[in-house]
Amino acid sequence: MYFPDMGEQCQVGEGREVRAVGWLDIAHPYTPGTVEPAFVEALRRHVKTAWAPVVAAGPHFCQFCPETRGGGVGASGNVWIPSERYLFVAPELVVHYITAHGYRPPDAFIEAVLTCPPQGSPEYFARLTPFQHAFPWIDEWPPPR
Repeated sequence: MYFPDMGEQCQVGEGREVRAVGWLDIAHPYTPGTVEPAFVEALRRHVKTAWAPVVAAGPHFCQFCPETRGGGVGASGNVWIPSERYLFVAPELVVHYITAHGYRPPDAFIEAVLTCPPQGSPEYFARLTPFQHAFPWIDEWPPPR
């Protein structure tokens, strides 16, 4: 499911502070480039332990892997990365897009991932608090993990 990088809407969030990252689709070009290994490791940690305020009904499959189109490399999770200015939302497949297909996310996302506290930590929820209006279905803040 495609949403443009830095757009204010994605499958699991929208708003003037929300920024979509990594919602790629074969019908749309993406920014290629390299990233530092430290960023990839930090992003992997965030994705592996992602706080999940919304759950998808099924996986999305990578459309760029020719041998697996329509099945194969897939994932259904998402990751929320708060920065001082934006709430970045990326699909779990963003790691695959970076490592297997040379996708380079926006610099603001890279910086946010590198400075984001561990998912679910008190520091993470403190950074997420200015964006809590993006989760109107959550009654208790910070939400229980």
